[in-house]
Amino acid sequence: MPQSEVVFISSITSDIGLHCARRYAADGCEVYGTYRSTNLLPELSFVPPERLYFADLRDAASVDEAAAKFNATGRQWNTFMSCAAQPGPLTSFFQTGFDEWSQSVHVNAIEQLRALHAIGTSMAAGGANAVFYAGPATNNAVANFSPLALSKIMLIKMCELLDAENPDLNAFIVGPGWTRTKTHYDIINDPGVSKEKYDETVRFLETQTGTGIDDIYDCIRWCSAQGRKVAGGRNFSVVHDCWGDKALAAQLLRDSDMYKLRRHGNSWKEKTN
Repeated sequence: MPQSEVVFISSITSDIGLHCARRYAADGCEVYGTYRSTNLLPELSFVPPERLYFADLRDAASVDEAAAKFNATGRQWNTFMSCAAQPGPLTSFFQTGFDEWSQSVHVNAIEQLRALHAIGTSMAAGGANAVFYAGPATNNAVANFSPLALSKIMLIKMCELLDAENPDLNAFIVGPGWTRTKTHYDIINDPGVSKEKYDETVRFLETQTGTGIDDIYDCIRWCSAQGRKVAGGRNFSVVHDCWGDKALAAQLLRDSDMYKLRRHGNSWKEKTN
């Protein structure tokens, strides 16, 4: 008997992770995940406790241990999703202790890749999805966000590299835009946050608007359903891109550079000698 669709969510107790877990479970998927804080575990009562593993992305050994427990189940995952986000430290590069800066890069990128690598042997044969989340400063620089911004750019490029190396893996990244999550409270409560970023975040929280998490989930499901030839290696904007449109899928099949990390204006006055 074929297994149910298996979804592994790293940082499942994040706001987006928790909501997506509910949606995947409602769609009949078998959900597994990692958590750091136990505060939100009661909200995951729909996931059997033996499918939830402690992992702190600041501790590589705990990530490896969680992956080993999942691998021991013998299940093969169809979708891996990484939801971790640590915005701080919110100070400039030279004002931040380098160990703190480096740890943020590890949490926001490297250890997320460790989690994927550690369960790579349990990837479903014949096709699977790896989903990451993009963030600020992909285009213009955002001051005092260098570890998070650099990490997100690293993940964008890593999706492209994973796509190039793995014909059975549909690796893509989605930019959710302004979404109402507790990460924004981490920003406004950070003692180093700039007044400009503080005010911008408070204004957003006061608007009672933002990208709906259902939209994020639906975008991910669409990208997953399109498969690697359409979505693989690409960076999708939930807010601005016409995901769900057959015309977009057709255009992505025609243009291998679309939605990837590229220099703007590459073709301007190219050297001919």
